[in-house]
Amino acid sequence: MEAVLENPAISSQWRYALLGSLEKPSAPRVCSTEDLTRLVQTARPNAAPATVRAAIDGLVEARALLKVSRGLYLNRRARPTVDLAEAARHIRSGALVSLESVLGECGFLNNPAAIVTAVLPFRANNVPNVGTVKTSGGQVFRFSALPERLFPKTEADERSMLQAGRFFPIAKPEVAALHWLYLALSPRSPMKEAPQDVDFSVLDLDLLKKLAWQWDLARPLQEWMQRVELTGDIQEPSALVVRTEQAAEESRNRGAGAKERLLARRRNSTPSA
Repeated sequence: MEAVLENPAISSQWRYALLGSLEKPSAPRVCSTEDLTRLVQTARPNAAPATVRAAIDGLVEARALLKVSRGLYLNRRARPTVDLAEAARHIRSGALVSLESVLGECGFLNNPAAIVTAVLPFRANNVPNVGTVKTSGGQVFRFSALPERLFPKTEADERSMLQAGRFFPIAKPEVAALHWLYLALSPRSPMKEAPQDVDFSVLDLDLLKKLAWQWDLARPLQEWMQRVELTGDIQEPSALVVRTEQAAEESRNRGAGAKERLLARRRNSTPSA
């Protein structure tokens, strides 16, 4: 906040109103320049473009905003804390967070993903822009393409395939595992098969097998699970990951949150007596 207070473009009459507006439940969690311009002009009507720019820069310096790319920011004063993955659909329209981002969070993979991974639907007349995107803010996103049939189409599909209670579209772990399996089987995808030291026990196996049958992935899934079972509890060498204490704490929080969501989904899927 100090940088905001020291910025001469932000007067003492409206600076706190601007900061407070970022904390309101109605405030955008992922902000465009247009969103922020409206917030500035609400706090200070008729603010000049230079004042708006200085206000946004001051909020970034004060760590109230995190710059993702040109014209795109995370609202760090939002509660619950905003997740970098929430920016994926703003970078690529229609993106669904999946693959390693989901499987690392829930404990299916040993380590949380260091980047944000998401998938995009492709159609015969609409091939999405895929690949790795490194933003001007230094964050890395990787987008992969999947057939449209592997995405939710109805509200019932959304309840079955997407995690509830999140602020952005994110696949359930069972969906993310099958997305990975499909890409690993595709000759056009660079995606490699998941390592053998994965933990299927964190997944809802009934949902996993149901979706695999619907998507013609039942046999490949069975073969994958058999390979994991035959391999046993091996620990494949992983790349060395150097983490700060803050990153370690965030990882623990993600793991605890993922466990709570899994238990909640199991409770909700259990018929009442």
